[in-house]
Amino acid sequence: MTVIDGSPSLEILQLCFCTALEELIIGDCESLAALEGNFTCLRKLVLGYNSGLESLQLYSCTALEELTVENCGALTALEGKFTSLRKLDLSGSPRLKSLRLSFCTALEHLEIYDCDVLDTLEDMRSLRGLRYVDVLDCPRLPLLERLLSQGYDLCAGLEWLDTDDFSFLTTSFCQYLTSLQRLAFHGCNTGEVRRLTDEQERALQLLTSLQELRFGGCEDLEDLPVGLHRLYSLKKLEIAYCQRISSLSEKDLPPSLEELEIWSCSEELTDVCRVLATRRSKPKIQIDWEYLN
Repeated sequence: MTVIDGSPSLEILQLCFCTALEELIIGDCESLAALEGNFTCLRKLVLGYNSGLESLQLYSCTALEELTVENCGALTALEGKFTSLRKLDLSGSPRLKSLRLSFCTALEHLEIYDCDVLDTLEDMRSLRGLRYVDVLDCPRLPLLERLLSQGYDLCAGLEWLDTDDFSFLTTSFCQYLTSLQRLAFHGCNTGEVRRLTDEQERALQLLTSLQELRFGGCEDLEDLPVGLHRLYSLKKLEIAYCQRISSLSEKDLPPSLEELEIWSCSEELTDVCRVLATRRSKPKIQIDWEYLN
């Protein structure tokens, strides 16, 4: 593994003879504008806080399995033939408008945060092995329904989905998420959603494989799903930074539930969960990192 960190005056990095290199980490090189090399054996590449990096041409990285690009604010192009790529994490690239995924046929993990003008993910149809999707704070991206409905085969294998948009529940493709085990809603404040609509409630019931459900930073949400108790495979429920949720009763919890975790929520909800913990040993109840039963 090669690590290059904290070289603010470095402008061009040439690694043309490092053909056996398998892992490369480059961070805090603020002036770095170009990365050059023949990286035919590279399996893991991490680029973080390289604010001058405008373009990544990674066509030689045919063996690359993990790619992380974090807070590269000037980045406008990310290109390559990533036929071996399994994990792609992209965050903090406010100038990147599109991302082509046509060669990412092995991709399992896709994570995209804070890309303000990103409005196109091309060729999602090729992602037959996708298991994990986490797309947050990308206001110009189409709804998840429009992304994932490029092929229902894409949905069938999806196991983990994080989103900041409740409205995807109103789309028909939910019935194809037959393998989904974890669903997380983070910061779903668009439109001041206080509770799920009847249509969204019905869609949630279609997720029969769901084992974990999380609500995080949903500041306007006042009520948990009415049909929560009918999620018969649910094992873990997490509620974090949702100050307006104030009630939860025993009858709201499915019998399968094993863990209930609460962080930084209202005093009312916290008190209710403390009382629940005195009445039953299951589920295990954790409040602000402390188990109560």
